[in-house]
Amino acid sequence: AIPLVVPTYAEPSARERESVLLFTPISIGKSTPRQGESEPSLLPSLFLCCLSQSPLRSNRHASVMYTATKSLQCLICGTPINHAHLGVDACRACAVFYKRHATFRKPLICRRGTNDCYEKNSKPFCRKCRFVKFAAILGQSLSEEEMTKLQSQPDSNDQHSDTSDPNSIESPDDENQIVFLDHRSFSLTPSSSNESYFDRMKRAYSMLCVIRKCGELGTNPNPMSLDDEVELVGDGIKFIPTTYSMKLPNSRIMFAGLIQFAEACFDDFKHITTESKHFIVNISFKMLSSLDGAYRSAHHFPDNQTMVSGYTSYWNEGMIESYVESCPFKINRKEVIEELKKGWSRSKDMNDFKRVNPSNEEFVAMMGLSLWNNDILAQSDEYMEMVERNRNEIMSELHKLYSRLGISDYAARLGELMCVLVSIEKMNSQIEEDLQLYKLMNLFKEDFGKLRC
Repeated sequence: AIPLVVPTYAEPSARERESVLLFTPISIGKSTPRQGESEPSLLPSLFLCCLSQSPLRSNRHASVMYTATKSLQCLICGTPINHAHLGVDACRACAVFYKRHATFRKPLICRRGTNDCYEKNSKPFCRKCRFVKFAAILGQSLSEEEMTKLQSQPDSNDQHSDTSDPNSIESPDDENQIVFLDHRSFSLTPSSSNESYFDRMKRAYSMLCVIRKCGELGTNPNPMSLDDEVELVGDGIKFIPTTYSMKLPNSRIMFAGLIQFAEACFDDFKHITTESKHFIVNISFKMLSSLDGAYRSAHHFPDNQTMVSGYTSYWNEGMIESYVESCPFKINRKEVIEELKKGWSRSKDMNDFKRVNPSNEEFVAMMGLSLWNNDILAQSDEYMEMVERNRNEIMSELHKLYSRLGISDYAARLGELMCVLVSIEKMNSQIEEDLQLYKLMNLFKEDFGKLRC
């Protein structure tokens, strides 16, 4: 361990107090002077400031006296702090994060794949590099035995249970953040008087989840009549198998909810005509539905190939035959099953959402960009100013988000998010082609193209 240097006085004169400091090294973690040394006579605030400053930050011998007025910063994320945690200059959020992940069973993975994010950025880019940076700093100041002891100590302020993927982007104070957006995260009132742009969008998305949950529970088959074997339990919700008859009602509920989502997010959307609202959401509906399904599938069923087809229903390759059996039309079941399996395989291979694993803020930003997509301009230039204004606002908020997280080189991350949207768009184009084939096979004869609420 690097020796810590603490200033001491041997009854100095007034002149000596101004010009001379006698430094005596002591070991880290010891607050009492060695035999023969005098007690520190500086003010307590100045003594504590020296005790927790640069010796833990650098391999060089400390030779500069920090003043009592210099503010402390977390060595991991740069957040201003008043107190040290786990024996180093770390904020409570980073300390809690380290202790929680020190015994995390699932291995952490660097988002860049280079394992050097913490070296290239002032703030860690991903959870693994945040953990490695904390471990490196902590390892400089504490022995292995002391580290084990600190990791096992409960934090009285840590009431957070981590159920999110360990490799997603998180902010330094994410212990107070919502891990997953659904009907349970909805609040009628803003979380604060100065609600941020993305907080507003997250609250609107939670409202959409409430609308879908209530609507589907009222129209779907009674879950109580199903066997436990066919039900799947996600995070706080039971999913039932998708049937053919559920598709159109669930789509109508989703459409109505998206109207409310857009009105809650964007002020200019509120003031356009009902026909214009329907026009915009109709064009964006497939993109928004697919993005929402990818987000919720990645959370509820991260380790298998099950997909969320509605808010309360699921779909996978193994249930294609039973899905076809529920179709009321006269069809060639063998051919339909074969084509549905082909379509399932294509859509599964094109889904990059789980790999990129967007944060909640990134997800709602992607929802906003999907709503204000370029297809609207291709259909009508009447909404050009509105589309460009809202897209620019969303991108500006993303820049602010990455700046706040300390991610200076975020072009690659933005590229990943855009690639997810492109892959979903390609998948929807392929699904549209498949849908035309299914209609020729007497399947999906209902009109899904023009939904109304």
